[in-house]
Amino acid sequence: MLFMDKSGSKSKTWLILAHCFNMDGRAASQTITDRIPLLIKEGIVPVVLSAPTGIKDNRFPHYRVISLAPSGILFEMRQIIKKNFQGLFIQNLLKGCLTIFCLPFYALEKCFIHLDSQWSWFLGASIRGCSLIRRYRPELIYSTAGPPSTHLTGFILNKMCKIPWLAELHDPLIYDNERQKWVNYLFKKWLEKRIFRNASGIIYFSERASENASRRNQIRGKAHVLRPGAAPPDISGVSYTRTKKIHFGHFGSLGEGRTLQVFIQAMHEVLQEKPEWNDLACLDVYGCELDAISKKCLSSCCLDGILCQHGRLEYDPQTGKSGRQQVLEAMRQCDVLLLVHGDDMVSKEYIPSKVYEYLLTYRPIMGLIAPNSELEKILINSGHIVIDGRDVNDVKKMISEYIQRWKTEGLPDHKKKASFTVEGAVMKLLTITRGFK
Repeated sequence: MLFMDKSGSKSKTWLILAHCFNMDGRAASQTITDRIPLLIKEGIVPVVLSAPTGIKDNRFPHYRVISLAPSGILFEMRQIIKKNFQGLFIQNLLKGCLTIFCLPFYALEKCFIHLDSQWSWFLGASIRGCSLIRRYRPELIYSTAGPPSTHLTGFILNKMCKIPWLAELHDPLIYDNERQKWVNYLFKKWLEKRIFRNASGIIYFSERASENASRRNQIRGKAHVLRPGAAPPDISGVSYTRTKKIHFGHFGSLGEGRTLQVFIQAMHEVLQEKPEWNDLACLDVYGCELDAISKKCLSSCCLDGILCQHGRLEYDPQTGKSGRQQVLEAMRQCDVLLLVHGDDMVSKEYIPSKVYEYLLTYRPIMGLIAPNSELEKILINSGHIVIDGRDVNDVKKMISEYIQRWKTEGLPDHKKKASFTVEGAVMKLLTITRGFK
């Protein structure tokens, strides 16, 4: 169906499948929601189908369906409770009642189905998607990010309605040399083959992920690499000011392949060698708890009064600021932004989305990254510091250099313009889809 925009030209309709949409602070949500205003500006009318976990958008048709399996109901209802009830007591009470109600059915499901909690979203989404296609007659089905069920829905609608389909995989579904005996792996492997055989185009966020997936499926030319970038943050009223301590800030998730172990050990040794710096340094951790490896390292490397865990920043009713806005302001006020990226199988095919927000805050970035990676090239080309994140001595040296520079001349803003923008991502997205039939 074609709509007329304000200029009188014809607009095109896209059915956008995004399980995670309008969710504060979620990278999978931010990537697509940041693009929506620009897609509309370019004449695209979005019809969005998502889970009910985010805020309903009234600027365009936005429909929401829940996952039908017990695991999906449990996961999504917990998010809905968290979103709609401010009091922690009420939240915990409702979540507890929900868990008790779902537990027998959840246990029964897990006896037979070993998939993620959102696997059943495709059931309701496929039915609703068919009705939306009949109503809006989109020229493209666009499945983006989120759980595999998002792309399974795209595959089903493509087969049923014969409409071109663009699949955007933020993270690879599977990895080379991954253990193959589990149901979850076999399902994702099957789905990856369906995507490569049926989608008109496939988008990955790293070159290595695109190359490996194309090789596994022996299909070339369908996969494209797109750097998502980030929307310019609204931090015009927040300026960096040097305080009494130098703040190294880490934002985002931590885990087995992304840990602060080496940095904690290096910081501990630096302060052991220069105890007069104990009152000058601070390590701020935002967005998550420390991973198990970092906790174990911290037990032997005392950083009392230096390491500060802020947890996940949520919507603040007193200031009206979203969690994302607070995170961006905290990034802006850090002396050094810490970017840790592992050398495991997953990290080699994945570029964390926060790097694009880091670049837009103009603060110095210290990358602890495996050599010869795509992420290393991005940071070096943007003028930031990259060191081998496995080498404690190199990290110690860099920490000392930052502290010394901060003491003598400060750490001014990094003025080089970021080369990855949402506008650029949208333009490439439109270029990719022009060749679809």
